[in-house]
Amino acid sequence: MNPLRRLAILFLLLVAAPAAAQPALPALDVELAPVVTGGAVTRVDVQMRIEAPALAAGGALLRLPLTIVSIPTSAYEASAISARDDAGPLALTQEEEAPRPEGVYRRFLVSRATRGDVVVEYSAAPRQVSETTNNGPLFDMRAENGGFTSAGISFLALPVREAPFRVSLKWNLSRMAPGSIGVWSLGEGDVETVAPAQQLAFTFYAAGPMRRYRPEGGGRLTLYALSEAPFDLQALANRIGGLYEHMAGFFGEGADAYRVFARQHPYRGRGGTALPRSFTFGYHAPSNPTIDELQGMLSHEIAHGWPSMQGEHGETAWYSEGTAEYYSILLARRAGLLDDGRFLEEINERAGGYYAHSFRSLSNAEAAQRFWSDPFVQQVPYGRGFLYLARTDGAIRTASDGRRSLDDVVLALRERQAAGQSYGIADWLDLVGREIGRDRAEQDYRSMAAGEVVRPGSAFADCFLAVPAPARRLELGFARRSFNDGAVVQGLIEGSYAERAGVRDGDAILDYTDLDEISADAAKEMRLTIRRDGREQVISYLPRAQEVEAWRWVPNPQAAEKACNF
Repeated sequence: MNPLRRLAILFLLLVAAPAAAQPALPALDVELAPVVTGGAVTRVDVQMRIEAPALAAGGALLRLPLTIVSIPTSAYEASAISARDDAGPLALTQEEEAPRPEGVYRRFLVSRATRGDVVVEYSAAPRQVSETTNNGPLFDMRAENGGFTSAGISFLALPVREAPFRVSLKWNLSRMAPGSIGVWSLGEGDVETVAPAQQLAFTFYAAGPMRRYRPEGGGRLTLYALSEAPFDLQALANRIGGLYEHMAGFFGEGADAYRVFARQHPYRGRGGTALPRSFTFGYHAPSNPTIDELQGMLSHEIAHGWPSMQGEHGETAWYSEGTAEYYSILLARRAGLLDDGRFLEEINERAGGYYAHSFRSLSNAEAAQRFWSDPFVQQVPYGRGFLYLARTDGAIRTASDGRRSLDDVVLALRERQAAGQSYGIADWLDLVGREIGRDRAEQDYRSMAAGEVVRPGSAFADCFLAVPAPARRLELGFARRSFNDGAVVQGLIEGSYAERAGVRDGDAILDYTDLDEISADAAKEMRLTIRRDGREQVISYLPRAQEVEAWRWVPNPQAAEKACNF
């Protein structure tokens, strides 16, 4: 199974426990020591003690990906890692594993049999980013305002052993500003737990002069920020803290703390990445995002903490991303954060993004092949999954005369996961088939997976009406990577509006209209400032192509008020 889809499993199964609970497990002691030079974190020194790994010569001690879902990591050479054991210095060599969908992993091998405990040391430097950096998953290490944030997968070369350790994580903050704190997804300050190395990889770390923001009404969520923001961080903590409690109650979550890390980035756009018990979100401060504008993204990341499906990422992304989209607005509405008008806007925003998407006709398998190389393709499972799940909910409600809904299926699948049973596509089809009939369940799923257009069916029908609303397909006219790979136009599409307006391959892109705005507004023009042959010019055009089949929802004047209680 793809590690990125294992995260919800870890959330359920790898629960923190006192080190004394399982004394037979080997110890894994980790110390993180950030180094600040000139007011900025320049590196994080890592020291790790692995208790008695008992490896033969050539055995694999550590592993780390060279990139993770297109995001560069520290990608250490073996020479950058110092190792020693009871017999003295321990030389390491390296080898690459077979490529995986999320990246290529490098293993570090011992040159002789190990004796006793092994201690390794290495240093990670923050990634250098700029206004042309790709707005991808937030795994990379970033320096910010005297501190840093990172996912473990980008800088921790960790033991290959899959079984749990008695983990001790300690912070050495002596080379940071006074008052600095260190935080892991699993706790503030020094933490002891029982977990496999995989959990250290897929969790977040942050240290520095951070401020904490806890909901004024109490709760389990804490928001951490290294910088002042253009929005009210306390008000944001209040809002998402209440939403987290509501979502946790719906999905049956226990009493674990939940942590949110905010970070600024120099490029336009915003995004988030969820890992067990936490998520990190990034924003572009000069764009002055508001709490209302951030709410949908943050709700999506919180919702990611629970629904999960067994299987490869390409097969199941429609479920992981679709359920996060669906429940991010449904549960926000139930929590009182969205009224009917705003709920309708959220539905139509997602429908508009799906129906006009450049790659909506890609099959799940085709989208999986291009998922990590094209940010536009990464959006496919979001809208597709949302519309398919909404359609399935409508079908279940219709078949049961409103007595049952998608909730029953999603929670049943989660119960199977918690019970250690299978929870894959076959289980999904079985559960949905019990609600609407096996043939209908399989037909709808196969159609969605093949990239056929997802029609509304009876989605939201008790409250809103789905009406035909043909849309023009989004088409930039050149490759999306043009904004990141040196900010130069690449892959110009012959006959596109971009070409007709005068855009040419090789044009240097100096400025452009925000891509989120263009995706959300079918009438929004792309305004490119380019440089060609030493001269700057502005080119404007409508980044749209032919008309495609689409729908949107409108209020149903015949609906009773209680019908809108989804």
